[in-house]
Amino acid sequence: MRYLKFSLLLSCFACLGVFSAAAQQATIVGPDAAACQTYGVPSVLVQVWGFKDREGNVRVELYPATQEDFLASRRKLEGEGKVFKRIDVPTPENGDAWVCVELPAAGTYALSVLHDRNANGKLDPFSDGFGFPTDPELGMSKPDVEEAMFTAGNFRTDLAIVLQYVRGLLSVGPVRVRPQN
Repeated sequence: MRYLKFSLLLSCFACLGVFSAAAQQATIVGPDAAACQTYGVPSVLVQVWGFKDREGNVRVELYPATQEDFLASRRKLEGEGKVFKRIDVPTPENGDAWVCVELPAAGTYALSVLHDRNANGKLDPFSDGFGFPTDPELGMSKPDVEEAMFTAGNFRTDLAIVLQYVRGLLSVGPVRVRPQN
């Protein structure tokens, strides 16, 4: 239910042009950047914000929307012929990261974002930031796939994801709160 409410809220913002206006002024990065600027191509434009610092890379990964496949290894998913996509881009010097991911077709997917601060290509949970489409309250365990799901049509879908970092021994949350315009 929380996922449905969040999806409806994002759709409402998209209808109002709130997200799209910011996206039009942003530099869209990634090998699929053209897909997010082409009408009729299923894609997702991921706005990543809340960076702790400007080190390393931003990694966006696309998964099948099933619990068993969510956050599974690339080797496993590709070996089974399932959807998997990984895009790594440098952390922007300032502002938000806007990463485009072309989708194989309209449908429901799961997505994760990693701020790989030391650019070693893997999650260092006490250093790196991470986020998911529904901005779930995270603990020290893997989120359920429902917290990472989104549905895309035959056009661009916009998602805003705030990064969360481990704070203290067992607390996870954003470094800062997004200022209101």
